[in-house]
Amino acid sequence: MAGAVFLEGDQVELRTIEEEDIEFLQKNINKQEIRKYLTVRKPVNKVQQQDFFQEAVSSDQDVQLAICSDGEIAGIISLEDEQDDIGAATLGLWIASEYQRNGYGTEAARLITEYGFNELNYHRISARAYEYNKGSQKIWKKLGFQKEGELREKTFYDGEFGDILIYGVLEHEWRN
Repeated sequence: MAGAVFLEGDQVELRTIEEEDIEFLQKNINKQEIRKYLTVRKPVNKVQQQDFFQEAVSSDQDVQLAICSDGEIAGIISLEDEQDDIGAATLGLWIASEYQRNGYGTEAARLITEYGFNELNYHRISARAYEYNKGSQKIWKKLGFQKEGELREKTFYDGEFGDILIYGVLEHEWRN
């Protein structure tokens, strides 16, 4: 395991993403079963993945962490500051297909949401899910995020337009 552990749960650890993780990120972001749930639609080569590492992961504007289980990287999670004056962030995550359906996404999202409210003083955290991504919707509902709306026909996959569902939770709702 390359990076330093930043947040720790029962099943997963969230650690810093390091250069050694670039190959894992590139390999998985190019897999159809991962990218169909993301905004990435074109192939990503090593140089592009290194650019993402330099511009997004290495920036101090947002939080980008590796989701790890038993010392192995299983996915990534991010908390992107919306740069407004109300303290809002957007949470995003993906889990490599061989690690899905183990509760890793739910625990990682819980850990980073707690961190966002407790240490970054966010007032609200939102997340998105494609209408055909039932696993992602299940995470947000399980954690108490409320469905706030949908962006109709905002995505295109497998020859069809689909909706993107918007979920959110306010700090006082999270505490209750």
